[in-house]
Amino acid sequence: MTYVDNLVSMIQNIIDVLTRPDAIFQEKVKSEEDLKIPFLFVAIVGIISASYGYMVGSLTSRMFASVGAGMGEIVAVSTVIGAFIGIMVFWLIGSAIFYLISMVFKGTGGYNRTLEFVGYGFIPQIFGSLLTLIMAVYYLPMVQVPVVNSFTDPAVIQNAVTRLTHDSAMMEFTKVSAVIAIIFLIWSANIWIYAIKYSRNLTIKHAAVTILLPVIIYIIYTLFMTFVGVPAPGGY
Repeated sequence: MTYVDNLVSMIQNIIDVLTRPDAIFQEKVKSEEDLKIPFLFVAIVGIISASYGYMVGSLTSRMFASVGAGMGEIVAVSTVIGAFIGIMVFWLIGSAIFYLISMVFKGTGGYNRTLEFVGYGFIPQIFGSLLTLIMAVYYLPMVQVPVVNSFTDPAVIQNAVTRLTHDSAMMEFTKVSAVIAIIFLIWSANIWIYAIKYSRNLTIKHAAVTILLPVIIYIIYTLFMTFVGVPAPGGY
């Protein structure tokens, strides 16, 4: 197949997963397990998340820039790596949680198949991450970044961090990104229901319980931490 053929096939694959997940997973379960394409989708989400993670990390690096040379770069790079790895861990642990819950309903099928099909459910997250990146480009330049001149006083550092996280633009970005994350997580959950139905050979009812139970708990936790507790920029 040529590059164009591969690209067309990939686009059609994406459309199929988004528009007819029941039929596409019913077809895919008959084929050999293949983690390459799902990994690609998750990696794209990770790269985009790392992009706006870098922007958030840059704010923190500016806060500590006067402390020492190289500190800002270390903070920014650490944020990028953490954002990318975080998405990968979310995929691995999320798949494991779905797998374990499905055991209650006597699900059959291996973890790798579950991991593969759950990976396809990250396609909506690509669009959600792109939208969050756009929001980051809009909001983060408006954030007023406090400056920390020394690491010797924990109270000064804590005060600076509090001022940064409670900056009006930062708080607005945090809330908007959390809402975006939840909306696209719900879209992913719809795909995951069919993914787990076929990867673990469950009824649609048991598949829905398997997916919606942890997803609803995660959504409640995200909403609480964003609007009541300590905000976490990025929504994930």
